[in-house]
Amino acid sequence: MQPGSVDIAPKEKEIVRSGFLPDRTIHLHPTRLCNLQCLHCYSTSGTQYKSALDPASIGRALALLRTEGYETISLSGGEPLVYRPLHDVILMAKDLGYRVTMITNGLLATERNDPTLDLLDGMAISFDGLAGTHDRMRARQGAFALASRSLERLAARGRSVACAISVTRETIPELPELAEHLVGLGARALQIRPVAPAGRARTMEGLVPFSEADRSRLYLVALALGEALAGTAHISCDLAPAWGLWHQRDAYAGLLSNCADVPIYERPLADLVNPLVITDEGILKPGTYDFAPRYDVAHLENLDQHTLVHYKSSDIEVWQQLVAGVLTDCGSRKDLVDWFDLCAQASELDRDKSPDPLQATPIYEGTLRNGTTQGSLLETIQPSNPSR
Repeated sequence: MQPGSVDIAPKEKEIVRSGFLPDRTIHLHPTRLCNLQCLHCYSTSGTQYKSALDPASIGRALALLRTEGYETISLSGGEPLVYRPLHDVILMAKDLGYRVTMITNGLLATERNDPTLDLLDGMAISFDGLAGTHDRMRARQGAFALASRSLERLAARGRSVACAISVTRETIPELPELAEHLVGLGARALQIRPVAPAGRARTMEGLVPFSEADRSRLYLVALALGEALAGTAHISCDLAPAWGLWHQRDAYAGLLSNCADVPIYERPLADLVNPLVITDEGILKPGTYDFAPRYDVAHLENLDQHTLVHYKSSDIEVWQQLVAGVLTDCGSRKDLVDWFDLCAQASELDRDKSPDPLQATPIYEGTLRNGTTQGSLLETIQPSNPSR
């Protein structure tokens, strides 16, 4: 191993990581139709959107993507429970060997939909704060009570239900009481995330962007809740120390390696793009719903093995450049960041005004296959002064 390099040789039969997620995941948005009109919705969903993806097209895509290494489908929207073919789509995915989870606003998670809900391997109900805050953000009086009722009912049926909590800087003080309420109703896990400046949140009146101090406050509150609720509920936060992400940059070895033994066009797409987003318009995107169009992977209409080989051989370069550049930037930062929001914001930058991150692309030696030596990470990405 070269002096100063990072040893990332895998153990026997260890699977190469694909980014910072634990699973190789597809975020599937079958529709933007929703029974709510949330002020901060990242996909600008609402009651006016009637179009939806064809279930047959979804099935063909999932079959191909299963061969590309994806193992989990996370259903979102819009509200997934207003998508009429949802039950059949879940069955198709399960037959293909996927683990299927869902995020819902909870209003339709009633007894009527139990046959569909019982097919899921996991689900989360979204919240934005205590009753007053939640109802205002959801633009519907009583939304908090209905979502809480669904959480309590599902937990009483023995379902393992989590809660996804979106937080603004003003609602951070509500977190302790909200967490106590949700865990008291039976929530087994809480995922806390700052509201991202995407979709309808871009024009949300009164929304103040998180400052560095705000992110620190949110992170510390999440840590404190994790300690207080240990053994009762798992607490996670979408914020992480930027320098820590830099130190875990080997997680992107599959995407950023220069490995002659396994050329990039022969690697599974799930090793290169994780998560993969399928939008309600049938567009496949890396990372998040709002990624800039030039990073698109494919469209459901033309998705086949040939299209994916072309993407891996050529079009993936801009995705490699972006990830390498954002990782490099993390190496010089001392603050807390939301990794996927950071990447989404970077995707919107004017390329002509941005540094060329390809010059800083990390290079890995060796092979990426199980049971062989992957080698070490060469120091080809040099972070700026970490004391900045």
